[in-house]
Amino acid sequence: MIDGIAGTGDAVGGDRARRPLKLDDPATVTTITELTASHDAGAVHVRLREEWGDLAPVELESGSRAWLVTEYRTIVAMARGQFPLTVTTGTWSGHEGGARSADSPLLRPLASDDRPKVEQSDGKKHDRLRTPLDEVLGVVDDAEVARTTRARCEELIDGFAATGVADLVREYVAPMPHLTLGAVLGFDAGTAQQVFEAATRRPGGRDAASAVQEVSFLLSGQTAARRPDGEPTPAGRLARHAAYESTAEAALGILSLTATAALGLRAWLGQTLYLSLTDDRFARRLAGGRLGTDEALDEVLWTASPVSALAPRVALEDFLLGGKLVQRGDAMLLAVGAVGSDPSIRGEGPWDGSGSSAHLTFGLGAHACPAPHLARLIVRTAAETLHRRLTLTLAAQAEDLRWAPDLRFRLLEALPVVFRPEQPSPPDSELYVP
Repeated sequence: MIDGIAGTGDAVGGDRARRPLKLDDPATVTTITELTASHDAGAVHVRLREEWGDLAPVELESGSRAWLVTEYRTIVAMARGQFPLTVTTGTWSGHEGGARSADSPLLRPLASDDRPKVEQSDGKKHDRLRTPLDEVLGVVDDAEVARTTRARCEELIDGFAATGVADLVREYVAPMPHLTLGAVLGFDAGTAQQVFEAATRRPGGRDAASAVQEVSFLLSGQTAARRPDGEPTPAGRLARHAAYESTAEAALGILSLTATAALGLRAWLGQTLYLSLTDDRFARRLAGGRLGTDEALDEVLWTASPVSALAPRVALEDFLLGGKLVQRGDAMLLAVGAVGSDPSIRGEGPWDGSGSSAHLTFGLGAHACPAPHLARLIVRTAAETLHRRLTLTLAAQAEDLRWAPDLRFRLLEALPVVFRPEQPSPPDSELYVP
């Protein structure tokens, strides 16, 4: 057993003061849905710190618990590998208790999968599977990404601009990442749709196996592998990368990338639009030009974080942390969404920290996001394109908005808006020429 970083606000009294608290000791704990469904996640994080300190037991589903880590320094240390943790979720003790992780949106990030996904691999295997993503995404042309994103966003807006009403989640926020990422990887629209449908299938079992087979087949085809001029697409480069031992590994790399990136982009864009429609102070600052778009996007990461927690970790051995006994097999949720309310790095003002990148949204260490600059470019372009075209007003009460039950991302279920309809341009043949 090792003694980790000491937390603050340790629970006191009775047995709890005499021995370390184990995950299953409390009779009742906060459910994770109280956090995922809250309009003010920061307030829930503050309450959890006051009750438990920097490491809080939470219930994922009945009979399944995890430790929620809310303190900045501890999250950094864990993400950098300074604790005996693994991202290989097959070691989670919940599997022994019969948790049906593949069937639950809240437990799915902890599902066991024997295929070598990059986000569920450690050490040399992770380095080998991560290298192709870093190399291929590192040479993607930013200007082409911006053009592609803008073109796809314009097409989506064209679909509802003349109506005067829209659900931005269904009609803009959710489809945008699929269309944009697919084009960036070099897929045509039909192939991109197939890839993203495969990426959203349940982990493990026949669904996962069929997804890998389908994407492997697509990668072996000319459409996915080559551009019209004969140059390889980014997907084609991934498929042929020397680090992969098979096309199936390349397929898994693309599935992992597209599934996680699409959710992250959807969450960031959704939270940006949500904040601009529900926070007058943010909207005035943005409209008044006192914050540039990039600074505004950083402020979203602080005040309405699109990421609730990084990919789950599992304890490899017992260790003490702030008066708690983390046991081998315990799930650990690195709550980067709590950083914005952590008094150790944020001031009391709601705009303290503006422009700072210490929010940890993109993770850090070996499992950090491979291309945060591309994510920023896509979200910035999507937000700017929409606001340039339409002046939006929220068509619902803010308190009626709801988020999906997701362990990692803040995903709005709907964002209804109204706006002045755009008048469609008449056909060329009807234009009056004096």
